[in-house]
Amino acid sequence: MFKRLTKNRFKYQKKLIGNSKENGLLYNLFIYFLLIVIGFVFLYPIIYMLSTSLMSNLDLVNFKIKWFPSKIYFENYLIAYKALALPKSVFTTIFVSLVATITMIISSSLIGFGLGRFDFPGKKIVFILLIFSYIMPKTLFLIPTYQIYTKLKLRNSILGLIIPILLGQGIQGAFFIFIFYQFFKMIPKDLEEAAIIDGASSFKFFYKVAIKMAMPALVIAFVFSFSLYWNEINLYSIYMNGQYKTLPMLLGNLRDLYYSEATGNTQIDPNLRFSEAKAYAGTLISIVVPIIIFSIVQKWFVESIDKSGITG
Repeated sequence: MFKRLTKNRFKYQKKLIGNSKENGLLYNLFIYFLLIVIGFVFLYPIIYMLSTSLMSNLDLVNFKIKWFPSKIYFENYLIAYKALALPKSVFTTIFVSLVATITMIISSSLIGFGLGRFDFPGKKIVFILLIFSYIMPKTLFLIPTYQIYTKLKLRNSILGLIIPILLGQGIQGAFFIFIFYQFFKMIPKDLEEAAIIDGASSFKFFYKVAIKMAMPALVIAFVFSFSLYWNEINLYSIYMNGQYKTLPMLLGNLRDLYYSEATGNTQIDPNLRFSEAKAYAGTLISIVVPIIIFSIVQKWFVESIDKSGITG
């Protein structure tokens, strides 16, 4: 009887607390609770914006209404749709972001390959300059960069976006260079020597072998670079003189754009007045494309982060 009670006690203790081979129920509950709390912290702003964007202006001033509107009000999205010049602005933003992202991947992979596979005089100086350009506030380079763009006649042209990226000076360019440097540095030297013996040049080894082995770096660079250039405003509005009207640029001027597109008398219909509900509707519209892209590449992105060891 005593042995059976002892056996049952250890059995329930194993289920609750667990052991070195298996997690117990209490541990799993704690982990799930922690994940739910962290997930809620990240999802709360989106849930709040979605709830507010579906409210009319009358619901916004009604203190009795907190999360659920008295009636779903889709007019906020229709107004934001017209004010943001959709779908033209979406295609413009996708085009500019893809051009910048592809150029960033090409330049960063080439520079990272050169730094990872070759030793040359001044290599340490190049690393110091890359680190310097990465940690320094970008606002310090705003006026000098504007003057350089003006003298080289790169303003008002997409070349003002492409040329700095090709030279490794795109948005967070040093970060992407270090990612590719880390991957190319790990490629065994014997593999490169075998390719050279077979008659392959260093560049052929790069695009035939090395770049295929660095697919995790490509995925990471694509996701981060696309999101950076999708949300960029200063580069397009200052250096490129607003030639490309991207969605985030229009979102920043949503209030003015709304009043230029608004119809009807806002004094008669309070719902026509601009409010945070319309701003949140425009914000949610602007993040749809990045969410779709990340949903598609999520599996490869997480695997790439795991293989690269990038944290923070």
